[in-house]
Amino acid sequence: MGRGDSKEPTPKRTKKIEEVQKVPIGSSEVSVSKDLSRNGAKSEDLSRNDSKSKYDELIINIEIELNGINPIQLSERCIYRVPTELRKLNEEAYMPRIVSIGPFHHCTEERLISMEDLKSRYFKKFVQGSFVSLRKCIEFLKDSEGRAREFYDEVIYMDSNKFVHTLLVDACFILELLLKSHYPHFRDDEDTYVMSTPWLRSDLKLDLILLENQIPFFVLEGLYNLANATSSMQLLQLQSLQNLTLDFFKKYNLLDRRPNFESVKHFTDLILILHRPVSQRPARRLDKFKHVYSVTELDESGVKFQVSEKKCLLDVDFCKPVLEIPCFKLNDHTETLIRNLMALELCHYPSDSYIIDYIAFMDYLINTPKDVDLLVQNGILENWLGDSKAAARLVNKLCVNITIDDNNFYFFDICDALNKYYEAPMHKRKAILRRDYFNTPWKTASTIAAFVLLVLTFIQTVCSIISISGNQTPT
Repeated sequence: MGRGDSKEPTPKRTKKIEEVQKVPIGSSEVSVSKDLSRNGAKSEDLSRNDSKSKYDELIINIEIELNGINPIQLSERCIYRVPTELRKLNEEAYMPRIVSIGPFHHCTEERLISMEDLKSRYFKKFVQGSFVSLRKCIEFLKDSEGRAREFYDEVIYMDSNKFVHTLLVDACFILELLLKSHYPHFRDDEDTYVMSTPWLRSDLKLDLILLENQIPFFVLEGLYNLANATSSMQLLQLQSLQNLTLDFFKKYNLLDRRPNFESVKHFTDLILILHRPVSQRPARRLDKFKHVYSVTELDESGVKFQVSEKKCLLDVDFCKPVLEIPCFKLNDHTETLIRNLMALELCHYPSDSYIIDYIAFMDYLINTPKDVDLLVQNGILENWLGDSKAAARLVNKLCVNITIDDNNFYFFDICDALNKYYEAPMHKRKAILRRDYFNTPWKTASTIAAFVLLVLTFIQTVCSIISISGNQTPT
């Protein structure tokens, strides 16, 4: 058949198709269209199967990933990474200076690696000195590993052996440090150097209260109990771990408290508990806290500032017109301590943020170096920073990026009473008078001079009137 002959059947096929399309529904030729539909459906199924096979590997991988995600045990989580918005304000305040504790900063900085040798030697001294079974220690930590991991707010990517080893060395280092701190006769030459070098001892204590530099307290307690159960340790009749800990951190325990250690989660948590007030927190209010006037403004209105004999920072009291505030020391370590306590409150105690509320209260009171000077003069502030500007700047920047619960502000009633005292008409006029006419020696002198001149002018005028009246008296 030639190429020209092959084109002849085409019109016939087209015609047949057109005839099929013209046949009314219900005729026998409808089956042809059904066959075409089935063929189309089959082709769609094949293409769908192809796409399924194309995505199967991705789906399987995602399902494996989802199965590997475990729910977070929020009830145990209490050791946090400091939020980025806080960290960027002063990263050094949250970083250990000389020693890393726990997994977050384990061998992450060159300056921390040098202390690993001391930690290892203290670990060896604790195990050998107490005759505690290393096997029992590891068994305890292996059994407690799951709970210990849940204390951290992020997944710890150390394998089991590495994590347990880190906890073991760090915990034994801390326990040996507490023992040598409390019992001087346990010390050798190396220990004497550590304990008697002020900067080293101070930095060690500060590192041990950083929020990111913690291990669970129950780990310390468990290992100490294992060591204390040996016959050699029982003969020594050592103090309890709670007493050793309170003795080590006694500079933060101004009220000489004996907290319930069953609720203590780690050292940062302990320091926070030691700073909390004895009184109950006031009930939440419907109205929101707005502000309080500065020290200078309150002073101008007649408020008297007086240092309180109470030791707890939060025991502030206002009995008109005297505002009593406990002494607050500002030194090189203040920012690190306060920032870590505030970070713990922000992450773990958002409804009981006592330290945050205290710093916010002081932030409102202190706006200028003059405010600092007034508080220093009255013994409320001890400024070891050497500069009033530096002190004001420190207090003002502590609350940056910190959220304050306006309906649950601890000092709401005191601030409200101070504002009402300042805004009373008589006190407000006194404040305006002092601010506008007596706020500097020169203004005071000029105001007094003007007043004296006014009085003399008045006297002169009266005398002139009397003299004129006398001259006009008829004889």
